[in-house]
Amino acid sequence: MIARARVLPLLSALLGAGLLAGCADSLFYRPGDDPVPAAAELAFAAESVRFAAPDGPELHGWWLPPTGASRGTVVFCHGNTGNIARHVGAVTWLPAAGYAVLVFDYRGYGRSAGEVTRRGTIDDAIAALDFALARDPHRTVVFGHSLGGAIAISAAAERPEVRAIAVEGTFPSYREVASTRFWPIGWLLQWLVSDGDDPEDGLEALPPRPLLVVHGDRDGIVPIQMGVALFERAHPPKTIYFAAGCGHRSPVEREGERYQRLLLTFFGEAIAAARPRP
Repeated sequence: MIARARVLPLLSALLGAGLLAGCADSLFYRPGDDPVPAAAELAFAAESVRFAAPDGPELHGWWLPPTGASRGTVVFCHGNTGNIARHVGAVTWLPAAGYAVLVFDYRGYGRSAGEVTRRGTIDDAIAALDFALARDPHRTVVFGHSLGGAIAISAAAERPEVRAIAVEGTFPSYREVASTRFWPIGWLLQWLVSDGDDPEDGLEALPPRPLLVVHGDRDGIVPIQMGVALFERAHPPKTIYFAAGCGHRSPVEREGERYQRLLLTFFGEAIAAARPRP
């Protein structure tokens, strides 16, 4: 009885006074302070680029040019921990397959200015899509990992020119993943996460375009049921791929060429289907 008498007032205070919805949003963003190398210092060809969302801070990214004839452009939205130097390895194989790649940091990450917010990350991804579309207006797709997948879906919903969306280890709503990820306090924590601008909202607004949902069947960060729920809430055309034996990291690290072929086929077919007929 004594414990209960102490806990109930504490919960009431958390929910009703000091901790309002939205105060736990920062749990989704871990920029870190690792340095971002100059483009010239990288082991692969890259151009340092800067751009900004309207009324937003200046953002930094790398443009990886394709090797040989260009097949299209991929905008990559990375996960929540660390900057582009940590995540670029997931897409450095794409230029050799003929795709230009734009990797960029959200505001507050790496060399990008500003302070990270949920809506800000979406605006940043829209700015990245606009940058890529200006260079490749008819063959741009978006690819996101984890949090980056959530951001990619929301941004693509506002840019119908984007030909396809591929996401890895992504969830349908921020509150749902907080509830699952932070067990056993998730039931409380979910109410301290703000609502709105969720991936499921983006799916509802997304014009019909190919969507590929990828999820590792051993994902301990974003459980596989989150990927299934995301897929079920999406409109066709859509495809789901379960990466056997894979955790939360990109399946490309475990499956190599097999997974690369999956993405290349998906991107290539989507771009070909959307290509204007002569």
